[in-house]
Amino acid sequence: MKFFKRIGLFLFTVVLLYGIGRLIVVTYDSYIFVDRQPYLQMQTQNSITLKWQTPEYEIGSVDYADGLHVSEKEAQKYHSLTLTGLKPGSCYDYKVNATSLIIDNTNRIFCTLNTKKDLERVWVVGDTGENSTNQKKVYKSMLSYVDNNLSKIDLWLLLGDNAYKSGTQKQYNKQLFNSYKELVKQKTVWAVIGNHDARRWAFYHIFDFPTKGESGGAASKSEKYYSIDEANFHLVMLDSETEDRSANGEMANWLKKDLEQNKKPWTIVAFHHPPYSDGSHHSDHPHDSGGRMKEMRENFIPIFDKYDVDLVMSGHSHVYERGRLLVNHTGDSKSFDPALHVKENSLTTYTKPLSKTPNSGTVYIVDGSGSKADSGTFKLPEMPIGYSISGSVILEITPTTLSEKFLTDEGKIKDSFTITKK
Repeated sequence: MKFFKRIGLFLFTVVLLYGIGRLIVVTYDSYIFVDRQPYLQMQTQNSITLKWQTPEYEIGSVDYADGLHVSEKEAQKYHSLTLTGLKPGSCYDYKVNATSLIIDNTNRIFCTLNTKKDLERVWVVGDTGENSTNQKKVYKSMLSYVDNNLSKIDLWLLLGDNAYKSGTQKQYNKQLFNSYKELVKQKTVWAVIGNHDARRWAFYHIFDFPTKGESGGAASKSEKYYSIDEANFHLVMLDSETEDRSANGEMANWLKKDLEQNKKPWTIVAFHHPPYSDGSHHSDHPHDSGGRMKEMRENFIPIFDKYDVDLVMSGHSHVYERGRLLVNHTGDSKSFDPALHVKENSLTTYTKPLSKTPNSGTVYIVDGSGSKADSGTFKLPEMPIGYSISGSVILEITPTTLSEKFLTDEGKIKDSFTITKK
């Protein structure tokens, strides 16, 4: 009997020490200091925030708009300066000053959110965190599409798993900030959290997101879900990984309030776990990803339908998938009935009412092949289009049209569709 007690005590001690060691590793990886070049955060119509990290404590400053200057009040290593009093839809040159870090200030330009614009372009890329050859090709393909002119991109959106394998500070430097050196100089990083990002606590330390409706929409009081008002569209960012996904949870209740007051002609929602996928993850399997895909499908699609969400984008599956104009489908593929759940059978063109109309249909996209492409069976009837190809999505939005293109790592447009509102 004593022998078994000793074995039990030994095993308990091993597990306890492993847990303590694991906690130390996670904390270290999450908060270890790394140098970091300046990047853009908290973009609004009249302000923007710059963040960077220097190896020594110092007072940082920013010169911008040909003569304006702002500096910190206290010396620090984690720097954050917010520039205010800016004009909507305007772009400014800027320069960040540091003494203990050599900062690359070439081609530094930031822009505020637009209130009015005839055509807006959004670059959407998911599961980018590998710093792979494919990731570089996907990025190069986007640059070629816009003629190497980043001013043609209005918004940049990451769909989660932004730094493999575990979302550490060092991995974010390598996989995000170093991989997109020129892009982070000019475009705000709008990102949702993925399961790999959530392996550490760095995500919400690295990024600052609006909690008071600063960038548009209803105040959320949480960085885990918020919205952005750009000229022609309302963009909602959700946390499908760490937040409560229940139908009456805080995130769902905020979403209803936010969409209720939305007046933009187009509504787009982004989160990591796709409601429908038959790629490297399978939404028909109720326990895949801890049930997150199932929960987002069952609890959030009714909200999307009620408030006329036009487009839902996710990553997670390392493939590209796309559905038709769908409505009221919250079950698995066995319950799918085209007569009930498809608004229009076309694969390329759709028409929706100009005014907000419940149950007018939503297009769902899986865009998770930003750095690698895995195999998929692509047998879900909800998602008739699927490719095991690395690539990203380009959205082009006017007041009456929303066009999407799946741009492969070889620079080819493999899939596209357009929704027109009349």
